Amino acid sequence: MQATDRFVRNRKKTFKGHQVSGFACNMDFSPNGKYLVSGDGNGKMFVWDWQSGKYLKKFNAHERGPAMSAVWSPIDPSTVATCGWDGSIKLWSN
Repeated sequence: MQATDRFVRNRKKTFKGHQVSGFACNMDFSPNGKYLVSGDGNGKMFVWDWQSGKYLKKFNAHERGPAMSAVWSPIDPSTVATCGWDGSIKLWSN
């Protein structure tokens, strides 16, 4: 069995709206798997609904440069951490 046999791209799920051109912005799933969080090249953080593929909320996470990473807390499901090129790490809580 090859790796390509086990991993198949889900063509039904597309998440549009954020700008990542030229940046490798990371994303993460919520602990319950219902949501996806991502950073973008304009410093924003997006929270996506996994089922529908639509973004639910958008935040201005970082002022100067992209939001390079957004990670859901595995311990506190209401908290997300972001880091950006502005040199800061921010915690976002519900």
